[in-house]
Amino acid sequence: NNINITLPNKGLFTLVGKSGCGKSTIASILTGKLKNYSGSIKLGNAELSDISENSLMNMVTYIPHNSYIFKGTIEYNLKMGKNDATKNEMLNVLQKVNLLDFVNSENGLNTEVTEQGNNLSGGQRQRLAIARALLHNTPIYIFDESTSNIDLESEEDIMNVIYELAKEKTVIMISHRLANAINSNNIYVINKGTVIENGTHTELIKQSGYYAELFNKQQNLENFNKGGIENVTEVDSENTDLSEEEFVSEEQTEESTEETTTEETTKEVTSVTDEEYIEETTESNIDEDNAE
Repeated sequence: NNINITLPNKGLFTLVGKSGCGKSTIASILTGKLKNYSGSIKLGNAELSDISENSLMNMVTYIPHNSYIFKGTIEYNLKMGKNDATKNEMLNVLQKVNLLDFVNSENGLNTEVTEQGNNLSGGQRQRLAIARALLHNTPIYIFDESTSNIDLESEEDIMNVIYELAKEKTVIMISHRLANAINSNNIYVINKGTVIENGTHTELIKQSGYYAELFNKQQNLENFNKGGIENVTEVDSENTDLSEEEFVSEEQTEESTEETTTEETTKEVTSVTDEEYIEETTESNIDEDNAE
């Protein structure tokens, strides 16, 4: 609703807010999954609605929290991102996501993967999916809760990949964990379909507004889970009346209806253009049921 966002051609831009606020709706619009928007969304100078599906796939790469892994080999899965990828290219992206040592300890690129990667850990599956996405090599990447439900080591590996990628690409990250947003070039705080705050982490904390309240509450919850009440920092009493549900963004609960065909799943690694920025001015009248 009345969202105005302009993103340059390099950097990390994070969308945060409670579950159902509209973060993933924005991602779905940018990847062409939701077409019934009003207002204007431009990739460079081209209106999104005028861009063909194939062209959009060459402009934007979308990585969800439950990326599909095919039955086959590591190489087979990687070549879904780039069908003519060389061995060196595949080994390079595996190294970037810290998966190369594991692959080499098995059967190299010929390591067998079962359907949906069930013989891999959650972190290994997600890192393999991101390696595949890196081979796709598009100007824009959207990471939609890509660090959900994985171990801390894999989360750190993925965040390092995102930081490096943002040096050369436009990276949009949707994250329920606000600590991951700290190094963003700009953070957009969304509430009920509207951007209510934006700025760097430092700027938003100084404002002592909605984002600062969410961040402090979430940090206190994480500290409590790590070591009990003695690790919790006192928060202003005026902010203590929020329930946990109001400040901890829930991980996405949508059940993925993943297609098992090569054509459909390749859309998951959708691409993006070489344009200098994405300008989004939307007045979305999409039903809240279509949000996250």
